[in-house]
Amino acid sequence: MERFYYIVLIIIVNNIVSSDCANNTENDYPALNPNWPYCFEFTWFGPDYDNVSTYNNTCADYLDETRAKGVPCAAPIVISYDGTLPNMQYLWDKHKASILCKRSINQRCVKYTYYFNNHIANITYKCAKVQQSNGGFIDSGCYKQKLIPGYESEVCVCKSTTGIYPPCNKSSMIVNNYFNIIGVFFLVKYFI
Repeated sequence: MERFYYIVLIIIVNNIVSSDCANNTENDYPALNPNWPYCFEFTWFGPDYDNVSTYNNTCADYLDETRAKGVPCAAPIVISYDGTLPNMQYLWDKHKASILCKRSINQRCVKYTYYFNNHIANITYKCAKVQQSNGGFIDSGCYKQKLIPGYESEVCVCKSTTGIYPPCNKSSMIVNNYFNIIGVFFLVKYFI
């Protein structure tokens, strides 16, 4: 059974209006340039949200409401039908217009996962520059950091190649070589 995913797009025109794209079967993304690299860019709100959830706010509102400091959020907001992880192939096939960013030469594709009590709380996918606190550039790999008790974050970084194929930050484990770094702070710089 094909799962349907709701992509909530926030548009501000005197009022905040959300757009449900679950029934959009057209793939209206302009032709992908085979010379450009792309990354997925969206935030999945996690298992606490499903098809009966109503959310008409922005990422900034969400971060303020949850008091999530330093946790990235990138529009559009994706809420899966049953609260499970998004079906990346479905999103790629049906919603390219909404979920891609063109990666610049100094950026990488990033998957930022925020955990509470060893369970995924939310995931943000995006184009970003990623550095360690000592200034070293992170080119690829997965890095975990313990936050306050019960909370943990993980950043997985990869470099998509050019072309018209799904970006590298689609999988649950971006690279096979998996690193745990304790006590290392990393800085994700966002550029829109």
